[in-house]
Order: sequence, then C-alpha cells, then structure tokens
Amino acid sequence: MREDSIVRIGFAGCGGVADLHAAAVMRCEAARLAAVSDLNGELAADKARRWGARAVSFEELCAAEDIDAIYILTPMETHVELAAQAMESGKHVLVEKPVSLDTEGIRRLIRLARERGVSCIPGHSYLYLPELARMKRLLGEGKIGRPLTMFMSEIYRMPDELVRRYHGPSIEVLCHQLYLMIAWLGVPKRLHAFGAAVRRELFPDGDEQLSVNAEFAGGALAHLHVSWAGHDETSDPWTFKVKLLGTEGGMHFSRRDQVGGGLEEQRDYPLYLEMFEQETDYFVRRCLLGGEPALSTMEDALLAMQLAEAVRRSFRNGTVETIEIE
Repeated sequence: MREDSIVRIGFAGCGGVADLHAAAVMRCEAARLAAVSDLNGELAADKARRWGARAVSFEELCAAEDIDAIYILTPMETHVELAAQAMESGKHVLVEKPVSLDTEGIRRLIRLARERGVSCIPGHSYLYLPELARMKRLLGEGKIGRPLTMFMSEIYRMPDELVRRYHGPSIEVLCHQLYLMIAWLGVPKRLHAFGAAVRRELFPDGDEQLSVNAEFAGGALAHLHVSWAGHDETSDPWTFKVKLLGTEGGMHFSRRDQVGGGLEEQRDYPLYLEMFEQETDYFVRRCLLGGEPALSTMEDALLAMQLAEAVRRSFRNGTVETIEIE
C-alpha cells in the first residue's frame, strides 16, 4: 500500500449497486474513485462522467498503476473470476454480496489473497453499521450475559419486473442474516428451513419467503425470516429488524428507526445507505491504510454460503440439516 492517505478505487460493474458505492467513496476523504468498467461501454462512460472518473476496460482497470483497490459489482456469476484477476494484478478487492454459490471459488479467492498479500473482503455491509457493530462488541464483552435468542427479519415486496432480474431471497438476501448470525452466535449445529411462494409462476422452487430455525451448541436459538412477498406497514414494522436476547439483557435494531420519503416503493432508508458509507470508510481507513482485519472476511463468506446451501436443502427436501463444517 502507498504511504499517502488516498486510496484510489476502480469499479468493475456500473449497475444500480455501483451508484450506492460511488456515493460512499465520494464521502470518504481517504478514497477517490479513479476509474470504472462495464461490459456496457455507454453505461460506463455515462457513469464515469457523473462520478468524475474515467471509463476503461476491466483489463485496463487491473493493469492501471493508479488503482489500488477494485470493487467487484458485477453479477454474482462473474465474481470469482474477476476478483481473482484483480488480485493477480496486485489489487485489493471488495466483492459485493453474495460472493458466489461456488464455494470452491471462494476458497480460491482466500488462497489468492494470502499468496498475493492483498486484502479481499466480502460486501457484508450490515456489520459496518455502528449499531450492529456495537451489538457484536457488547455481545463479545458479555454485556447481555449468555446469548439466548436471535430474531432477524427482512420483509418487503419485490416487484415482478425486478424478480426476473435476481435469484430468490435465499441467495440474494439470506446471506445478510447468515453472516450476522455467524458474527454473533457462530456456526449452528442444526438448522431447519421452510420456503413458500405466493407468486409461484415467478418462484417455481418456492423461494419467495423463507423461515430458518437454527440451534447452537451453547443452547442459543436463532430465527431468521426473509420475504419478497409483501410489505409490513403495521405499527411495529419488521422491514429490517434484529433482536438479540441474553440471560442478562438484550439489544434491538430496526433499519426503519430513520425513515424519509412517501410511499413504500419510494421510501428513503438512510440507515441502509449509511452502511455502504461505513463499509467503504472501514475498508479504506482501517483495513488498507491501517492494516486492521475486516469485520467480515472471505472465510465468513464461505461459511455463509455453506449454510445457505444447507438452508436450500432443508426447505426443498423437508429435512433437518446437521451442520458439519471444519
């Protein structure tokens, strides 16, 4: 890493999530967005103009001497190969979630990072919100005693036209719940999941709503629920809610503690946007410039994907899955 205090960042991929990352980089005084690439050259050129960067090919991005780190913001299926190519070029890497369904591919990224001496972290962004980072710290300090129960939900209706662009929530959304569960409680010894679909024509495998129950060796339980089937507009909305209970207390967080905008489809959730800012600030200042480890690692991403595989086996086959991970 260079001695000066500015980390120069390049984007691979200029889709919707890149807008959120670009805003985060621009708010970080220790970072600068230098270049972007996308298979759609017109899109890359347009975003580059907006962001004050230059548009290049991915190969040029990897070869550029004025790029220190590359954000992999492309479709999931391309993550492993692009992240590997970036690291082989000596770049630090942040890979958007979910990293990959290919667990061997994730292992390859872990090995490459060690061999090349670069940082490679997953976009496990919720852990970087101060409220959720505080939960992890206080739990580790024993402030709520022995952990008993974790409840977590993410509920909203995904419009039909967007459903067709994404995988189901067991792939796109559940990874958030799983990496937070790993950070707070570790890896469960057993889990059982149910999946259900209202719009069966869009979710033929039933992956529109998921409920997961997990049991831990120390006696704790976790209940995770994700749904793309409908909004929660009740007086106590569970749009995104986390609750941790222990023998000596408990902790709670809701993304809707700060809300702006009007209709649900147009509503502004500042705490959702803030997590991108906190993630980039931590990656740049504390990991790349400060030499500290990330709050969530590629090893965590591997564990999350292994648990997600067990979840899908459980709801498809009606089984209770015993988790055996080395």
